[in-house]
Amino acid sequence: MTYLVCQFHISDENLLLFKRFVKKPMDCVINALEILFILEHNSADLMRIVVGDQGITIEQIENIFKYIHPQHRFRFFRYTNIETLSRFCQAELVPGHVIFCGYNMGGFKHVFLIGKNFDGSVMYIDPQQDAFCALSSEECYGYIKDAEEYYILQSTMSLKQLQQQQRVMQLQQQNQL
Repeated sequence: MTYLVCQFHISDENLLLFKRFVKKPMDCVINALEILFILEHNSADLMRIVVGDQGITIEQIENIFKYIHPQHRFRFFRYTNIETLSRFCQAELVPGHVIFCGYNMGGFKHVFLIGKNFDGSVMYIDPQQDAFCALSSEECYGYIKDAEEYYILQSTMSLKQLQQQQRVMQLQQQNQL
């Protein structure tokens, strides 16, 4: 079975509409899901109350995406070299899209988004650390550079299929606002 890196369409609206009224120490997955419009604000805050102190496991992340897109399989693939992530972001990440990533740094696992602007800049998006910055800057790159493992969400879903599903979810959320 062929897995492709999941690329999610993102716009300024995704970031501007992000609202986190309940802040928890382990809410990085919930933040990413809210930015991607997979969770709406109230549901995201409720999830933060329930799991924000313990976090969400890799298996749970895969199951969340499988629940959203039941006809496809999802895996959070593990890499030990940051160069794999860097090469993908430079060569294959489509402008106006983000990928769902994570790392394991000294036993601490964390999720974040990496996106590409239309000018080709690769951006690090992490509300938990209040970081929205260009990975080309040394300070921003410092957030991820020393991890022992990196994770990238991949699925059996094509980019076109994922984009169509995402548009439907975004319209549903906008109708709820």
